[in-house]
Amino acid sequence: EDLCEQDPESDADSDDICGDVDSCPYDANNDEDSDQICGNEDTCPIDATNDEDSDAICYHADSCPLDAGNDFDGDVICGDVDSCDQDEENDADSDFACANVDICPFDPANDADSDNICGDVDICPFDPANDFDGDGVCGDVDSCSEDAENNADADRICSPDDVCAYDAEHDADGDEICGDVDSCPHDSGNDHDSDSICGNVDSCPLDYENDIDSDLICGNIDECPHDAENDADGDYVCGDVDSCAYDAANDVDSDTLCANVDVCSLDPEND
Repeated sequence: EDLCEQDPESDADSDDICGDVDSCPYDANNDEDSDQICGNEDTCPIDATNDEDSDAICYHADSCPLDAGNDFDGDVICGDVDSCDQDEENDADSDFACANVDICPFDPANDADSDNICGDVDICPFDPANDFDGDGVCGDVDSCSEDAENNADADRICSPDDVCAYDAEHDADGDEICGDVDSCPHDSGNDHDSDSICGNVDSCPLDYENDIDSDLICGNIDECPHDAENDADGDYVCGDVDSCAYDAANDVDSDTLCANVDVCSLDPEND
C-alpha cells in the first residue's frame, strides 16, 4: 500500500512525513536548528547561526563560535570577550595597550625617558643618558650626573664645571694652580723667596734668610741685612763689614784702633 500517494518519491528522507507535506522533504531532521534552511542544504545543519564567525567551523564544533581567530593568542579566552585578542598575557603591564601595539609590553611607562630602551630592561628608566658618568647612580637622582666622583671636594660644584675638582677653595690664592697640587695653596707667589716657607706664613716672604740679623726688618728692605744695629756709626758701612762698626771715621789715624776705643783717635802714635 502506498502511504504517500501524492509523493512520487514516497518519503525520500524516511521521516514518516510524505514529501508533498514535508517542509524539508530531503532532511529527515526537518531543519533541526530551526534556521529555515533544510539540513540537506544547510552547511551547518545543527547551528542556527550558521557559523556566525565565518571560520568554516560550525557552532557545535567551534571552541570560539563568535571568534573567527579561535583564540588567536592562545590564552584560553575567545577573541570576542578577550580585551587583548592578540596578546596572550593580556596587557601584562596594565597600561591599557595590548602587547601587539605596545612599544614596551612590560613597561607601564612605555620608555619614560625616551632612550629607546623599555623600562623593564633599562638600568635607568628615567635617565635617557643611562648613568652617563658611570657612578652607579642614575642621572635623575644623581646630584652630579656628569661627575663620577659626585663633587669629590664637597664644594657643591660638580665636574666638569669645577675647574679645581679636588680643591674646595677653588685656587684660593688665584695663582691658577689648584690647591690639591699647589705647594703653597694660600700663597700666590708660591714661596717667592724659596726658603721652603709659604708666603702666607712667612714673616719675610721676600727674604730667604728671614731677617737673619733679627732686627725685625726683613732682608729685602733692610739696608744692612746682616747687621742688627743697621750701621750704628752712620758711616754707610754696615756693621758686618765695617772694620770700625762704632767709628764713623773708621780709624782716621790709621793706628788700627777704632776711635771708640782709641784714647787719641787723631794721633797715630797715641801719645
